[in-house]
Amino acid sequence: MQTTAQGWLVLGLTNSAGLLGLTSAAANLPTLLLSLFAGVLADRVDRRRLLVTMHSLAAIFTAILALLTALGVVQFWHVLVLAFLVGCTSALSSPAYQSLVSTLVPQRSLGNAIALNSMQFNFSRIVGPSFAGFGIALGGIAMSFWANSLSFVIVALVLATLPLRRTLVVGRLEASLWTNIGDGLRYARSTPPVPILLLLTIVPALLNLNYLVLLPIFARDVLVIGAPGLGLMTSAVGIGAVVGALTVAVLRPGGGSGRLLIVALMASSTGLLIFSLSTWLPLSLVGLAMLGGFQVAYYATTNTLLQLLVPARLRGRVMSLYILSSTGFMPLGNVIVGPIADRLGVQATLAGCALITILICCVVAVRARDLRNLHASRVTTPA
Repeated sequence: MQTTAQGWLVLGLTNSAGLLGLTSAAANLPTLLLSLFAGVLADRVDRRRLLVTMHSLAAIFTAILALLTALGVVQFWHVLVLAFLVGCTSALSSPAYQSLVSTLVPQRSLGNAIALNSMQFNFSRIVGPSFAGFGIALGGIAMSFWANSLSFVIVALVLATLPLRRTLVVGRLEASLWTNIGDGLRYARSTPPVPILLLLTIVPALLNLNYLVLLPIFARDVLVIGAPGLGLMTSAVGIGAVVGALTVAVLRPGGGSGRLLIVALMASSTGLLIFSLSTWLPLSLVGLAMLGGFQVAYYATTNTLLQLLVPARLRGRVMSLYILSSTGFMPLGNVIVGPIADRLGVQATLAGCALITILICCVVAVRARDLRNLHASRVTTPA
């Protein structure tokens, strides 16, 4: 609801694809700036306390945006600053979230757990945007922000009462911050095929994920379906993602393979290509559902393989690199693609992004032998 309402609000305030991209960049820039530090935090502090604190702060920041919007005094710079602050809370908590999964389930079920985690996240894409779209149509943009603030409070309360043992925290590292970060970087660089797994996630972050920023323009100008249609399109992504996550959870409970993630990234890019070129709503929804389904399969497989390849003592730091590469580069993509979309149009811009990603997948499939031969069932997690 937050993402849908915020995009519609910015479009109404600015009427600019470039400023939509800038808002998304502000929300994701903290991931680029703070991920490595957040990875060390995940390995050093009580993860539950960290998550509760970050959710509480996010609830406050989101409530401020809701109040400004409800009073009718909201300006673009308000949205920009608050998106950045909420992004900071997300960046600082994400490695702790990722690191907890592998401590809560046995290794044979890790792929299943990560896929189900993706499913519950993407299920919100089905329900939330639909409510937001209809709420906006009834004149209630602020409602989405209030709902998001409340959701942060609820999750903080749930986390505070979870019976997590402190032993889930992977040791207390006494070395300096930069030494801890360096340990994670050295391990990631020297352990094949971890480098190619991390580098490959940069590609959709720079190119494919820009569709999230440009959806309001497709709803208003390309498909002419308004705010309810914007919610419908986002829901289509969520439906595809839930189906994709359940498929991965059932068929690949232990993880997946390098071949699967390459195919999934190529297929999700094909879905993006279909959506970007379509001017017919049913075909656009099919493309978005395809994009969402294979996108989840790609990220769930990559996430699982990384967690299996990394020892527990370094998991927070290496997962912070995964978050950095998979979402931290989104601001750069947003800043670059937004102005291009203003000049060339959103359809041509997204189609070009999809084609470049497909080409890179073809190169990786031919050249990256270590990745092609990687399979979760044959990975032994280091001590």
